[in-house]
Amino acid sequence: MSMNTPSAQSSSSTLPETPSGEDESEINLLDVLIALGQEKLTVIGVTVLAGIAGIVISLITLPTYVARTTIMPAQQGGGASALAGLSGLAGLAGLSGMSGVVKSSDQMYIAFMRSQSVQMALIDQLQLKERYQSKNLEEARMSLTNNVSISADKSSGLLVIEAQDGDAEFAAKLANQQVHELNLILSRLAVTEAQQRRLYYEQQSTKTKKSLAEAEVRFKEAQQKAGIQVTSMLVDSAIGLWAGTHAQIIAKEQQLQMLGQFATLQNPEMHRLKTEIAVLRTQISQYEKGNQQSGGQEKSTVKTKDISPVQQDAAQAYRDLKIQETLLDGYVRQLEVARIDEAKEGPPVQVLDVARAPEIRAKPERKKLVLSYTVTGLIIGLVLALLKAFLRFAQSTPEGMQRLRDLQRAWSLRGSKS
Repeated sequence: MSMNTPSAQSSSSTLPETPSGEDESEINLLDVLIALGQEKLTVIGVTVLAGIAGIVISLITLPTYVARTTIMPAQQGGGASALAGLSGLAGLAGLSGMSGVVKSSDQMYIAFMRSQSVQMALIDQLQLKERYQSKNLEEARMSLTNNVSISADKSSGLLVIEAQDGDAEFAAKLANQQVHELNLILSRLAVTEAQQRRLYYEQQSTKTKKSLAEAEVRFKEAQQKAGIQVTSMLVDSAIGLWAGTHAQIIAKEQQLQMLGQFATLQNPEMHRLKTEIAVLRTQISQYEKGNQQSGGQEKSTVKTKDISPVQQDAAQAYRDLKIQETLLDGYVRQLEVARIDEAKEGPPVQVLDVARAPEIRAKPERKKLVLSYTVTGLIIGLVLALLKAFLRFAQSTPEGMQRLRDLQRAWSLRGSKS
Protein backbone atom coordinates (compact mmCIF):
# COMPACT_ATOMS: atom_id res chain seq x y z
CA MET A 1 0.00 0.00 0.00
CA SER A 2 1.44 3.28 -1.11
CA MET A 3 1.76 6.15 1.44
CA ASN A 4 1.94 8.85 -1.24
CA THR A 5 -1.62 10.07 -0.74
CA PRO A 6 -2.74 13.58 -1.65
CA SER A 7 -3.20 14.47 2.00
CA ALA A 8 0.31 13.41 2.86
CA GLN A 9 1.72 15.36 -0.04
CA SER A 10 -0.21 18.49 0.95
CA SER A 11 0.86 18.22 4.58
CA SER A 12 4.44 17.80 3.60
CA SER A 13 4.26 20.83 1.41
CA THR A 14 2.48 22.89 4.12
CA LEU A 15 4.95 22.03 6.92
CA PRO A 16 8.42 22.14 5.42
CA GLU A 17 11.30 20.58 7.24
CA THR A 18 13.10 22.85 9.66
CA PRO A 19 16.61 21.60 10.04
CA SER A 20 17.77 24.32 12.39
CA GLY A 21 16.48 25.46 15.78
CA GLU A 22 16.74 29.09 14.73
CA ASP A 23 13.91 28.66 12.19
CA GLU A 24 11.69 27.04 14.82
CA SER A 25 12.36 29.92 17.23
CA GLU A 26 11.58 32.45 14.51
CA ILE A 27 8.34 30.73 13.58
CA ASN A 28 7.29 30.45 17.25
CA LEU A 29 8.00 34.14 17.85
CA LEU A 30 5.99 35.07 14.79
CA ASP A 31 3.15 32.86 15.99
CA VAL A 32 3.17 34.63 19.35
CA LEU A 33 3.12 38.05 17.70
CA ILE A 34 0.32 36.99 15.41
CA ALA A 35 -1.67 35.64 18.38
CA LEU A 36 -1.20 38.87 20.29
CA GLY A 37 -2.26 40.87 17.27
CA GLN A 38 -5.42 38.82 16.99
CA GLU A 39 -6.19 39.51 20.66
CA LYS A 40 -5.08 43.13 20.66
CA LEU A 41 -8.47 44.30 21.88
CA THR A 42 -8.07 42.16 25.00
CA VAL A 43 -4.61 43.58 25.68
CA ILE A 44 -5.72 47.16 25.11
CA GLY A 45 -8.95 46.75 27.09
CA VAL A 46 -7.35 45.23 30.18
CA THR A 47 -4.55 47.81 30.13
CA VAL A 48 -6.99 50.73 29.87
CA LEU A 49 -9.19 49.35 32.65
CA ALA A 50 -6.17 48.89 34.93
CA GLY A 51 -5.00 52.44 34.22
CA ILE A 52 -8.46 53.83 35.01
CA ALA A 53 -8.50 51.80 38.25
CA GLY A 54 -5.13 53.30 39.20
CA ILE A 55 -6.43 56.82 38.58
CA VAL A 56 -9.53 56.22 40.69
CA ILE A 57 -7.57 54.67 43.57
CA SER A 58 -5.02 57.51 43.54
CA LEU A 59 -7.87 60.02 43.78
CA ILE A 60 -9.80 58.34 46.59
CA THR A 61 -6.76 57.40 48.70
CA LEU A 62 -6.31 59.76 51.66
CA PRO A 63 -3.11 61.84 51.42
CA THR A 64 -0.20 61.26 53.79
CA TYR A 65 2.23 64.03 54.72
CA VAL A 66 5.76 63.52 56.02
CA ALA A 67 7.41 66.12 58.25
CA ARG A 68 11.17 65.95 58.74
CA THR A 69 13.46 67.30 61.46
CA THR A 70 17.25 66.95 61.67
CA ILE A 71 19.09 66.95 64.98
CA MET A 72 22.74 66.97 65.97
CA PRO A 73 23.95 65.35 69.21
CA ALA A 74 25.87 67.78 71.41
CA GLN A 75 29.63 67.33 71.61
CA GLN A 76 31.69 67.61 74.76
CA GLY A 77 35.05 69.31 75.08
CA GLY A 78 38.16 67.31 74.43
CA GLY A 79 36.67 65.71 71.35
CA ALA A 80 34.59 63.23 73.35
CA SER A 81 31.00 62.59 72.49
CA ALA A 82 28.29 63.34 74.99
CA LEU A 83 27.72 59.63 75.27
CA ALA A 84 31.28 58.43 74.96
CA GLY A 85 31.64 57.77 78.68
CA LEU A 86 28.12 56.51 79.22
CA SER A 87 29.10 53.04 80.32
CA GLY A 88 31.44 54.47 82.97
CA LEU A 89 28.82 56.61 84.71
CA ALA A 90 27.56 54.96 87.84
CA GLY A 91 24.36 56.98 87.65
CA LEU A 92 23.50 55.16 84.42
CA ALA A 93 24.49 51.70 85.51
CA GLY A 94 21.08 50.46 84.52
CA LEU A 95 21.89 51.26 80.90
CA SER A 96 25.31 49.64 80.89
CA GLY A 97 23.81 46.43 79.56
CA MET A 98 23.02 48.23 76.32
CA SER A 99 26.67 48.64 75.47
CA GLY A 100 26.85 45.17 73.94
CA VAL A 101 23.90 45.93 71.66
CA VAL A 102 24.27 49.61 70.84
CA LYS A 103 27.44 50.15 68.82
CA SER A 104 27.44 53.94 68.53
CA SER A 105 26.03 57.07 70.09
CA ASP A 106 23.64 57.44 67.13
CA GLN A 107 22.09 54.07 67.90
CA MET A 108 21.97 55.06 71.57
CA TYR A 109 19.88 58.14 70.76
CA ILE A 110 17.61 56.06 68.54
CA ALA A 111 17.19 53.55 71.37
CA PHE A 112 16.22 56.42 73.69
CA MET A 113 13.56 57.66 71.26
CA ARG A 114 12.22 54.12 70.85
CA SER A 115 12.13 53.60 74.62
CA GLN A 116 8.91 53.12 76.50
CA SER A 117 9.36 56.35 78.49
CA VAL A 118 9.52 58.56 75.40
CA GLN A 119 6.77 56.77 73.50
CA MET A 120 4.38 56.73 76.46
CA ALA A 121 4.94 60.45 76.97
CA LEU A 122 4.14 61.09 73.29
CA ILE A 123 1.00 58.93 73.47
CA ASP A 124 -0.27 60.79 76.54
CA GLN A 125 0.51 64.33 75.37
CA LEU A 126 -0.67 63.94 71.76
CA GLN A 127 -3.52 61.51 72.54
CA LEU A 128 -2.24 59.03 70.00
CA LYS A 129 -4.33 56.17 71.34
CA GLU A 130 -7.51 57.93 70.23
CA ARG A 131 -5.94 59.26 67.03
CA TYR A 132 -4.74 55.84 65.88
CA GLN A 133 -7.91 54.17 67.22
CA SER A 134 -5.84 51.68 69.17
CA LYS A 135 -7.40 49.21 71.59
CA ASN A 136 -4.56 49.44 74.09
CA LEU A 137 -1.26 51.20 74.67
CA GLU A 138 0.79 48.48 72.98
CA GLU A 139 -1.11 48.93 69.72
CA ALA A 140 -0.63 52.68 70.06
CA ARG A 141 3.13 52.18 70.48
CA MET A 142 3.24 49.95 67.39
CA SER A 143 1.35 52.56 65.37
CA LEU A 144 3.68 55.26 66.62
CA THR A 145 6.72 53.20 65.63
CA ASN A 146 5.28 52.66 62.15
CA ASN A 147 4.51 56.37 61.68
CA VAL A 148 7.84 57.74 62.95
CA SER A 149 11.06 56.86 61.14
CA ILE A 150 14.44 57.55 62.79
CA SER A 151 17.65 57.13 60.82
CA ALA A 152 21.30 58.07 61.30
CA ASP A 153 23.56 59.62 58.69
CA LYS A 154 26.93 57.97 59.32
CA SER A 155 28.87 60.45 57.20
CA SER A 156 27.61 63.61 58.94
CA GLY A 157 26.65 62.21 62.35
CA LEU A 158 23.15 63.73 62.11
CA LEU A 159 19.88 62.07 63.06
CA VAL A 160 16.84 62.42 60.79
CA ILE A 161 13.34 62.03 62.24
CA GLU A 162 10.43 61.66 59.82
CA ALA A 163 6.83 61.64 61.07
CA GLN A 164 3.91 60.86 58.78
CA ASP A 165 0.23 61.64 59.26
CA GLY A 166 -2.84 62.60 57.29
CA ASP A 167 -2.66 66.09 58.81
CA ALA A 168 0.40 68.10 57.79
CA GLU A 169 0.35 70.24 60.96
CA PHE A 170 0.13 67.20 63.23
CA ALA A 171 2.97 65.46 61.38
CA ALA A 172 5.26 68.44 62.11
CA LYS A 173 4.08 68.55 65.73
CA LEU A 174 4.80 64.84 66.17
CA ALA A 175 8.34 65.17 64.80
CA ASN A 176 9.18 68.19 66.96
CA GLN A 177 7.66 66.63 70.08
CA GLN A 178 9.88 63.58 69.56
CA VAL A 179 12.96 65.81 69.88
CA HIS A 180 11.51 67.59 72.93
CA GLU A 181 10.94 64.31 74.77
CA LEU A 182 14.45 63.16 73.88
CA ASN A 183 15.92 66.29 75.47
CA LEU A 184 13.83 65.73 78.59
CA ILE A 185 14.97 62.15 79.10
CA LEU A 186 18.61 63.08 78.46
CA SER A 187 18.39 65.87 81.05
CA ARG A 188 16.83 63.51 83.56
CA LEU A 189 19.44 60.83 83.00
CA ALA A 190 22.33 63.33 83.29
CA VAL A 191 24.33 61.80 80.47
CA THR A 192 27.27 64.19 80.38
CA GLU A 193 29.81 64.69 83.16
CA ALA A 194 28.66 68.26 83.84
CA GLN A 195 25.04 67.17 84.06
CA GLN A 196 26.04 64.41 86.45
CA ARG A 197 27.84 66.87 88.70
CA ARG A 198 25.00 69.39 88.54
CA LEU A 199 22.44 66.76 89.54
CA TYR A 200 24.63 65.52 92.38
CA TYR A 201 25.26 68.97 93.88
CA GLU A 202 21.59 69.90 93.56
CA GLN A 203 20.67 66.86 95.63
CA GLN A 204 23.40 67.55 98.18
CA SER A 205 22.44 71.23 98.46
CA THR A 206 18.81 70.35 99.12
CA LYS A 207 19.79 67.79 101.73
CA THR A 208 22.26 70.17 103.42
CA LYS A 209 19.73 73.01 103.56
CA LYS A 210 17.39 70.75 105.47
CA SER A 211 20.17 69.68 107.85
CA LEU A 212 21.23 73.31 108.31
CA ALA A 213 17.72 74.34 109.31
CA GLU A 214 17.59 71.55 111.85
CA ALA A 215 21.05 72.50 113.19
CA GLU A 216 19.96 76.13 113.61
CA VAL A 217 16.93 75.05 115.63
CA ARG A 218 19.05 72.83 117.87
CA PHE A 219 21.63 75.57 118.44
CA LYS A 220 18.97 78.16 119.34
CA GLU A 221 17.45 75.78 121.86
CA ALA A 222 20.87 74.95 123.33
CA GLN A 223 21.79 78.64 123.43
CA GLN A 224 18.65 79.50 125.37
CA LYS A 225 19.43 76.79 127.91
CA ALA A 226 23.12 77.66 128.25
CA GLY A 227 22.69 81.41 128.38
CA ILE A 228 23.37 84.30 126.09
CA GLN A 229 27.09 84.34 126.87
CA VAL A 230 27.68 80.98 125.15
CA THR A 231 27.79 82.60 121.72
CA SER A 232 30.77 84.85 122.40
CA MET A 233 32.51 82.03 124.25
CA LEU A 234 32.17 79.70 121.27
CA VAL A 235 33.22 82.33 118.77
CA ASP A 236 36.34 83.19 120.77
CA SER A 237 37.23 79.50 121.02
CA ALA A 238 38.73 77.35 118.29
CA ILE A 239 35.55 75.34 117.89
CA GLY A 240 34.51 77.41 114.90
CA LEU A 241 37.84 76.87 113.18
CA TRP A 242 37.75 73.15 113.90
CA ALA A 243 34.18 72.84 112.64
CA GLY A 244 34.99 74.69 109.42
CA THR A 245 38.01 72.50 108.74
CA HIS A 246 36.02 69.36 109.46
CA ALA A 247 33.26 70.48 107.10
CA GLN A 248 35.79 71.11 104.35
CA ILE A 249 37.07 67.55 104.76
CA ILE A 250 33.54 66.14 104.44
CA ALA A 251 32.81 68.24 101.36
CA LYS A 252 36.05 67.29 99.61
CA GLU A 253 35.58 63.61 100.44
CA GLN A 254 32.14 63.68 98.85
CA GLN A 255 33.54 65.56 95.88
CA LEU A 256 36.24 62.91 95.57
CA GLN A 257 33.61 60.19 95.68
CA MET A 258 31.61 61.97 92.98
CA LEU A 259 34.67 62.36 90.77
CA GLY A 260 35.53 58.68 91.17
CA GLN A 261 32.30 57.72 89.40
CA PHE A 262 33.64 58.77 85.99
CA ALA A 263 37.38 59.46 86.45
CA THR A 264 40.29 57.09 86.80
CA LEU A 265 42.72 56.92 89.70
CA GLN A 266 45.34 58.72 87.59
CA ASN A 267 43.12 61.80 87.19
CA PRO A 268 45.00 64.96 88.35
CA GLU A 269 41.87 66.32 90.01
CA MET A 270 41.61 63.21 92.20
CA HIS A 271 45.25 63.60 93.26
CA ARG A 272 44.64 67.26 94.14
CA LEU A 273 41.60 66.44 96.27
CA LYS A 274 43.44 63.66 98.09
CA THR A 275 46.31 66.04 98.86
CA GLU A 276 43.97 68.75 100.18
CA ILE A 277 42.14 66.23 102.38
CA ALA A 278 45.44 65.03 103.82
CA VAL A 279 46.48 68.62 104.61
CA LEU A 280 43.18 69.39 106.32
CA ARG A 281 43.38 66.20 108.39
CA THR A 282 46.89 67.20 109.44
CA GLN A 283 45.59 70.59 110.60
CA ILE A 284 42.89 68.97 112.72
CA SER A 285 45.30 66.51 114.26
CA GLN A 286 47.74 69.34 115.06
CA TYR A 287 44.95 71.35 116.64
CA GLU A 288 43.80 68.43 118.78
CA LYS A 289 47.38 67.57 119.75
CA GLY A 290 48.21 71.18 120.62
CA ASN A 291 45.01 71.54 122.62
CA GLN A 292 45.87 68.48 124.70
CA GLN A 293 49.48 69.59 125.31
CA SER A 294 48.52 73.11 126.33
CA GLY A 295 45.89 71.86 128.70
CA GLY A 296 43.55 74.45 127.30
CA GLN A 297 45.57 77.47 128.53
CA GLU A 298 45.58 79.41 125.24
CA LYS A 299 43.24 82.29 124.83
CA SER A 300 41.67 80.57 121.84
CA THR A 301 40.91 77.40 123.75
CA VAL A 302 38.29 76.84 126.38
CA LYS A 303 38.97 74.35 129.18
CA THR A 304 36.65 71.42 129.20
CA LYS A 305 36.32 71.47 132.98
CA ASP A 306 35.13 75.12 132.83
CA ILE A 307 32.25 74.22 130.48
CA SER A 308 29.02 72.87 131.94
CA PRO A 309 27.14 69.99 130.29
CA VAL A 310 24.56 72.44 128.97
CA GLN A 311 27.31 74.56 127.45
CA GLN A 312 28.93 71.44 125.99
CA ASP A 313 25.65 70.67 124.25
CA ALA A 314 25.61 74.20 122.94
CA ALA A 315 29.19 73.80 121.74
CA GLN A 316 28.27 70.58 119.93
CA ALA A 317 25.24 72.26 118.34
CA TYR A 318 27.41 75.19 117.27
CA ARG A 319 29.98 72.83 115.75
CA ASP A 320 27.24 70.99 113.80
CA LEU A 321 25.86 74.31 112.62
CA LYS A 322 29.25 75.47 111.33
CA ILE A 323 29.77 72.14 109.57
CA GLN A 324 26.44 72.43 107.75
CA GLU A 325 27.10 76.06 106.81
CA THR A 326 30.50 75.22 105.37
CA LEU A 327 29.10 72.21 103.50
CA LEU A 328 26.28 74.26 102.01
CA ASP A 329 28.69 77.00 100.92
CA GLY A 330 30.90 74.44 99.19
CA TYR A 331 27.97 72.68 97.49
CA VAL A 332 26.56 75.98 96.22
CA ARG A 333 29.90 76.93 94.70
CA GLN A 334 30.34 73.53 93.06
CA LEU A 335 26.76 73.70 91.78
CA GLU A 336 27.42 77.02 90.08
CA VAL A 337 30.56 75.62 88.44
CA ALA A 338 28.64 72.56 87.21
CA ARG A 339 25.87 74.76 85.80
CA ILE A 340 28.41 76.90 83.94
CA ASP A 341 30.05 73.76 82.50
CA GLU A 342 26.65 72.42 81.50
CA ALA A 343 25.76 75.70 79.80
CA LYS A 344 29.01 75.53 77.82
CA GLU A 345 28.08 72.07 76.59
CA GLY A 346 24.76 73.33 75.26
CA PRO A 347 21.56 71.31 75.13
CA PRO A 348 21.84 67.51 74.90
CA VAL A 349 20.46 67.63 71.36
CA GLN A 350 20.68 70.57 68.98
CA VAL A 351 17.99 70.97 66.34
CA LEU A 352 19.40 71.70 62.91
CA ASP A 353 16.10 71.75 61.00
CA VAL A 354 12.80 72.26 62.79
CA ALA A 355 9.95 70.23 61.33
CA ARG A 356 7.45 72.32 59.39
CA ALA A 357 4.07 71.42 58.00
CA PRO A 358 4.75 69.98 54.51
CA GLU A 359 2.85 71.52 51.60
CA ILE A 360 3.23 68.53 49.27
CA ARG A 361 1.86 65.12 50.16
CA ALA A 362 4.24 62.19 50.27
CA LYS A 363 1.63 59.52 49.59
CA PRO A 364 0.02 58.54 47.34
CA GLU A 365 2.36 59.32 44.42
CA ARG A 366 -0.29 59.44 41.72
CA LYS A 367 2.01 59.18 38.72
CA LYS A 368 3.81 56.13 40.07
CA LEU A 369 0.55 54.55 41.23
CA VAL A 370 -1.17 54.99 37.83
CA LEU A 371 1.95 53.79 36.01
CA SER A 372 2.24 50.68 38.17
CA TYR A 373 -1.43 49.81 37.64
CA THR A 374 -1.09 50.35 33.89
CA VAL A 375 1.99 48.13 33.61
CA THR A 376 0.30 45.45 35.70
CA GLY A 377 -2.77 45.63 33.45
CA LEU A 378 -0.59 45.32 30.36
CA ILE A 379 1.05 42.17 31.72
CA ILE A 380 -2.32 40.67 32.65
CA GLY A 381 -3.70 41.56 29.19
CA LEU A 382 -0.77 39.85 27.45
CA VAL A 383 -1.22 36.71 29.52
CA LEU A 384 -4.97 36.62 28.81
CA ALA A 385 -4.36 37.18 25.10
CA LEU A 386 -1.89 34.27 24.93
CA LEU A 387 -4.30 32.00 26.83
CA LYS A 388 -7.17 32.86 24.49
CA ALA A 389 -4.95 32.26 21.45
CA PHE A 390 -3.82 28.92 22.86
CA LEU A 391 -7.40 27.80 23.50
CA ARG A 392 -8.52 28.84 20.03
CA PHE A 393 -5.62 26.96 18.45
CA ALA A 394 -6.31 23.86 20.56
CA GLN A 395 -10.00 23.84 19.63
CA SER A 396 -9.16 24.06 15.91
CA THR A 397 -7.67 20.53 15.71
CA PRO A 398 -8.98 17.12 16.86
CA GLU A 399 -5.71 16.47 18.69
CA GLY A 400 -6.01 19.75 20.54
CA MET A 401 -9.62 18.99 21.52
CA GLN A 402 -8.52 15.66 22.88
CA ARG A 403 -5.79 17.30 24.96
CA LEU A 404 -8.28 19.79 26.35
CA ARG A 405 -10.57 16.94 27.39
CA ASP A 406 -7.61 15.15 28.98
CA LEU A 407 -6.72 18.35 30.82
CA GLN A 408 -10.28 18.74 32.06
CA ARG A 409 -10.40 15.16 33.31
CA ALA A 410 -6.99 15.53 34.99
CA TRP A 411 -8.13 18.53 37.03
CA SER A 412 -11.64 17.25 37.66
CA LEU A 413 -12.36 15.77 41.09
CA ARG A 414 -14.59 13.11 39.56
CA GLY A 415 -11.95 12.17 37.07
CA SER A 416 -9.30 11.78 39.80
CA LYS A 417 -11.58 9.47 41.83
CA SER A 418 -12.32 7.26 38.84
